[in-house]
Amino acid sequence: MPFTEPPRQETGTRTPWEDLLGAADWHRPLAVTRQPMAGERAAHTLHEAACLGLVAHGTLTPLGRALLADPRSLDEPLGDLLPPLLEQAHFQADLTAVVPGRPTAALQALLTAAADRESEGHAVTWRFTPRSVRRALDAGHRAETLLDDLARASATGTLPQPLGYLVRDAARSHGRMRVLPAACCIRSDDEALVDELAAHRDLRDLGLRVIAPTVLVSSREPAATLDALRAAGYAPALESDTGTTTVERLPAHRTKAPAPPRNSHAPLALAHRLLGLPAPSQEASTTGAP
Repeated sequence: MPFTEPPRQETGTRTPWEDLLGAADWHRPLAVTRQPMAGERAAHTLHEAACLGLVAHGTLTPLGRALLADPRSLDEPLGDLLPPLLEQAHFQADLTAVVPGRPTAALQALLTAAADRESEGHAVTWRFTPRSVRRALDAGHRAETLLDDLARASATGTLPQPLGYLVRDAARSHGRMRVLPAACCIRSDDEALVDELAAHRDLRDLGLRVIAPTVLVSSREPAATLDALRAAGYAPALESDTGTTTVERLPAHRTKAPAPPRNSHAPLALAHRLLGLPAPSQEASTTGAP
């Protein structure tokens, strides 16, 4: 943000930086008072230093002394100027958690994993929703473990009943249906054959998994699955999306037809047509005469 203008002094009064300029002029006269607008530049510099907390009441602050000693060692003096990090939050019955200050990284990660951040500032607010709790469960949290972690992060050591109900309700419906990756399926009415394929050593690269007594899923595409099954001595048939058997057609290798021979007299005949001349006779075309 831009700095405000330094306070103006009344005409005829001595400015507080004149003594500073006099002392600096004694050490480096060419760099201070003999430069244009030295007084205004000194006033603005001191005013900005005060806004940054480097000087106060005409002297250097601990931050200013640390900056003068080593600009790379400002962590400790800056840490003294900031409020301490908070390790606990206030959980409320409206399914919100409020941190009245700066949360630690662990507390922020826990609340962000299970709740949506609503506001920032001096007090940070998170809101728990069914969707945010499902997000935490999807990330590997368990309901009881999540509640225990939130209780340890609570300023009172307990959680409101609505939050416990919300987490447990989300956990009961979580995982009732599952989505698994599969490139294609293998189905057979022979359940013994399905178990045989799942245990076949030569088909381990397909990653076959039994999802029903008559259905296997493969991690490879249909063409690669067919090739692996046939290489293992089986005779599978390809099936379309509608359930009908697909007839596989072998690629046909056909010889390309030879290109017709080029007529060497075509350019001359074209030139005659463009010029409006009669077409050359066969004899003239042969001898090259017009």
